[in-house]
Amino acid sequence: MELKEYIRIIKEHRDIFLVVVLGVIVAAFFVLIVKADSYSTSLLLSITRSGSQETADYKFDDFYRIQADEKFAETIVQWVSNPGIEADIFAAAGVRADNFSLRQLSKSFKAEKLSSQAVAVSFSAPSSERAQKIADSIFAVLEKNNETLNKDQKENGWFKIVAHDPIIVKNNYNPFLIFILALSVGLFLAFWTVLIIHYLK
Repeated sequence: MELKEYIRIIKEHRDIFLVVVLGVIVAAFFVLIVKADSYSTSLLLSITRSGSQETADYKFDDFYRIQADEKFAETIVQWVSNPGIEADIFAAAGVRADNFSLRQLSKSFKAEKLSSQAVAVSFSAPSSERAQKIADSIFAVLEKNNETLNKDQKENGWFKIVAHDPIIVKNNYNPFLIFILALSVGLFLAFWTVLIIHYLK
C-alpha cells in the first residue's frame, strides 16, 4: 500500500482512530493518578573496625586491611541479596513478606559495592516512614549477622558496620513525558486497529 491509501483508511475510520488514541491517553493518566505513592531510598553503609590488630609480621591496618575490607564489603552485598536475610529485614521493619516469592524477595533490595569500605543499598517503599523503618532494619539485621560471625573469634580488629542517614526521595513523574509516551502508544494501537477493521470488512 502507498501512504495515501493508509491516510484514506484512517480518514474512513477517523472516529475509531481518535477514540483509541484518546482512550490510551486517558488510561495512562488515570493509572498515574490512582497509582500509590512510592519513595526511592538509598542507604550508605561504611565498613570500619572495632579496633586494630597488632602483629609482628606485618601491619594489618595497611594494605591487608584494605583487602579484607573489600572482601567484607562483597559479603555485605551478598547478604542483602539473600532472600532469607531480606525476609528478616522486612520482619524487623514490621512488613509482612509471607506472600512474597523468592524472586520478589531477591529483587526487593539492590546492593552495590562503591569502594572497599562503602556499600550502597537502594529500595522503594510506599511512604517515607516505612522507608526509614526498612533502612533501620537493614542496619540492624546486617549488624546482627556481623556479630554472629565474630561471636567465637572476639577479635579486636573485627569489622564494624556504620549506617549513614538514608536519602529518601518521593518518585515524581513528568506529565509531559507521560503524555508523549501515551500518545505514541495510542497512535500505534489506533493505526493497527483501523487497519484490522478495514481488512475485516
